[in-house]
Amino acid sequence: MGASDRMSGTDWIGESRHAYCIGMARHFEERQREALERGDTSAAEQHKVGGQKFFFETQNVFKGQPKRIVPDAEAARLRAAEDEEKPAQADAEHLAALKKKLGITPRVNGSAYRPYRGGLPTLGKDR
Repeated sequence: MGASDRMSGTDWIGESRHAYCIGMARHFEERQREALERGDTSAAEQHKVGGQKFFFETQNVFKGQPKRIVPDAEAARLRAAEDEEKPAQADAEHLAALKKKLGITPRVNGSAYRPYRGGLPTLGKDR
């Protein structure tokens, strides 16, 4: 699972992943502090950005609050459920792209369209 998958906007994070991210954020803070003591501001800025990446992985960016911490077994179950949904989402996106390419637009109000209800069609004859 890549970093973009983990940062996809889910509202949960596994206990072990949370502990790892917090540990890495603290590690980068320590490295930033050491770089500032040496006077190396560019290295300090790089360490600050690195620490923020790990810290932000523990936050729900859209809601602006920490992610819900779940046990690792629950995280594995949630991850498996997300992985099962991905092909269906990819298929839906592909179908939407095809409809757009073919110029098929969904009706704004599908129930507003009513087909001809006047019995048998007259095939153009006036009756």
